[in-house]
Amino acid sequence: MPRSAMATIDKKADTHRAVLGAFMEKFRLAGPRELVLIQPPLVPGNVFDVNTARRGGYFNFPPMGLLYIAAAAREVAPDIKIHLIDLNQELLRLSNDDENFQYLVWQDLVREAITSCAAPIVGITYMFGTTKSCFKEVSDFVRREFPNLAVMTGGVQATYDYQEILRDGLCDIVFRKESETQFAAMLRNCLAGSAAEIPVGAAVLHDGEVYEFGTAPSEVPMDFDITGVYDLIDIASYNRYGSLGPFSRYVGSDKPFATALSNRGCRARCTFCTVRNFNGFGIRQRTVQNVIDEIKFLVQEKGIRYIDWLDDDLLWDPKRAVELFKGIAEQVPGLEWTAQNGLIAVAIDDDVMEWMVKSGLKAFKIGIESGNEEMLHVIKKPTTKPKLRVKRKLFAKYPEVLVSANFIIGFPNETFGQMMDSFDFACELEYDWSSFYICQPLKGTDMFSVFQSLGDSRTEEEGYSKLLNPARAVDRGEFGYNFDPNAPVLRTGWDVFSLPEDVVPDREQQKEIWFAFNFVCNFLRNLNFKPGGNLSKLIHWLESIHAGYPYDASMAATLAHAYRSAGDRAKADHYRDRFITLAEESPYWRDRANQFPEMFVLAGITQAPAWLRAEIPATLDRDIEKLYRRRKPKIVA
Repeated sequence: MPRSAMATIDKKADTHRAVLGAFMEKFRLAGPRELVLIQPPLVPGNVFDVNTARRGGYFNFPPMGLLYIAAAAREVAPDIKIHLIDLNQELLRLSNDDENFQYLVWQDLVREAITSCAAPIVGITYMFGTTKSCFKEVSDFVRREFPNLAVMTGGVQATYDYQEILRDGLCDIVFRKESETQFAAMLRNCLAGSAAEIPVGAAVLHDGEVYEFGTAPSEVPMDFDITGVYDLIDIASYNRYGSLGPFSRYVGSDKPFATALSNRGCRARCTFCTVRNFNGFGIRQRTVQNVIDEIKFLVQEKGIRYIDWLDDDLLWDPKRAVELFKGIAEQVPGLEWTAQNGLIAVAIDDDVMEWMVKSGLKAFKIGIESGNEEMLHVIKKPTTKPKLRVKRKLFAKYPEVLVSANFIIGFPNETFGQMMDSFDFACELEYDWSSFYICQPLKGTDMFSVFQSLGDSRTEEEGYSKLLNPARAVDRGEFGYNFDPNAPVLRTGWDVFSLPEDVVPDREQQKEIWFAFNFVCNFLRNLNFKPGGNLSKLIHWLESIHAGYPYDASMAATLAHAYRSAGDRAKADHYRDRFITLAEESPYWRDRANQFPEMFVLAGITQAPAWLRAEIPATLDRDIEKLYRRRKPKIVA
């Protein structure tokens, strides 16, 4: 390397150390003796519903990111005292156990933890845009109560919002992308009382400007052993107060759960996903036995009976996958697992599927995203419709396993005809469930910039409002629901299917398309309602979803139909009455029932209430293809 280049590097390193030294001196970071790591709540106080919490309807994911940070800290300083406060778990626990529960009790927990510490370092994780308001509230509280402490943060959303949150004073240092090595370097500096080691990838505010300590590394080691830090949380109790989503409720709310991560990264380059940007190109794997040993520890030492994989590409290496599942089957018999994060369908062959099932697979998702070939190419999804049809036959050999497919509508400039290709494909494949989503632009993705160029307001929105759904809400008016049945252009209910195929639906129309696709495909046309279908599996799945969406009248009606079909009159009547109550109390669901009067047929109601403008149909059967006059797609075997 030329001397001039070396001199430039040395000068930059000197500048880094000078800025870092000033930062450490400002916050007196020499000689910390305790570490306080905080996971904020996942649900803001203004929408937190105690009844939903007591039904186990909220997510309660263990703080895996903070466990890895804690493991890195103990590797640097084995004797450092670590406090890990999972405010989400604590709020769910207290809402279940305390009749006088108050949401702001989390402030007492944070205050007590920090006050009890000697020379603490405080870290608050910021994983997703949907948790922005919760992260901000916790950060503001810590800064108000302890103004002399440095607030550190990291996580997916912190990586992409680092300039904003530094300038807004929400934190003092951000560790971007995977943070273990950055945090370890910073901790070593604090313990030594010097700025000798650069936390490459971190950023601070210096002289009013955001200062970056280089580019975040993409080759963070995979060998951090987190089994030794599970003493920081009561992992065996997480299932009592929440879930990992519908899959963990489906497997059984009585089963203590945990999550596991066997590799980082993903082979795909999907334009709507942040994985390759955050984790870097390529896939980094733990050794198979290392993964199995962690699972064995969770099962034997912590009483875990079920895990959900966090991997974005669990099956990247088929041989490794078979080795992993064989090892689990042999060494951890009785374990049950799911893959809610999604599997790449084309990676599943006969051997992989066989050993997944033998090792305890109960349910998994696959990301199809679109049934339109052109759109699959545009979003760079590594799959094709013919291959997915072949995999459908493979999955059908294991009817005991629940299979759910993901579809996304509302990609930039996507026409209604392209969306209908997704609906048609979902109906053709007939998985146990097809989850339809409206595309949400995420910072750090190629698609985000496309949405920005289109002036889409979703690029300016962050917060829990992205997840709000009238099926979760007590007061639907709180979420701005103002449906106008006479609004021009907007088509609702069955009229959705008569939209011109070349139109690009706007955001409001997409909401109506989403509801129609979901209701027709999953509730009216579900495979398990047909002869030879598995009613008990469908009932179990619907109950699992309904726990998270307790105010969804359409789910109550569908459960009434399912139980009536199964011969359980008592439960059918219970959900019929539940449907009536929910519909009568909610303008939103009264409108939806008018759009889809089949809800009354599902609920087993023949006498129409006064508010129903539509007629109750005689049956659930509608010739949808005739209704929207589409040529039925040719199915290629």
